[in-house]
Amino acid sequence: MNTIITRFISIQQVIDSLGTQVIKYNWMLTDVDGNIPDGCLHYFDDICEFEEGWVYWIKGEQLIQFVHMPDVYFIWGVFSGFDSTQHMTFEQLNIYPFADGNTELWIESPQIQHPTAVCELILWDSSHVLLLSQNRELTERFRKACPDWRSLEEYNQANDLY
Repeated sequence: MNTIITRFISIQQVIDSLGTQVIKYNWMLTDVDGNIPDGCLHYFDDICEFEEGWVYWIKGEQLIQFVHMPDVYFIWGVFSGFDSTQHMTFEQLNIYPFADGNTELWIESPQIQHPTAVCELILWDSSHVLLLSQNRELTERFRKACPDWRSLEEYNQANDLY
């Protein structure tokens, strides 16, 4: 169930809209453009720089706390949610989810970029928020909190994006 909000809402609002669903996942942050203050790096379980950019791993409980720290904001970013029982090492990361320049988001049936992720939040240039999700409850919570949501597939079709 893919959703788009065609206005920007802060990462704090996005995470708050998902409620307790956030803690069911471990999150991988990629393609991040924003501000992660040095004083907040302790929230992450692991951080690594790849050729494509930085990758951050954080548990759901920590993500909730992290996004509410002063001066944390994102313009671009992909937050990939993995089942909390799944552990992945950086050596196993063979796909780097990205937003900026990703034409695969604007097709008939966009898919979550990492094959083992259950959901993906995409912050798009401070203008859109996308949620790609296999979890109905997660999607419904997001849509309830953002009543101006649209189906991403319908949005793409209406705007002749494919």
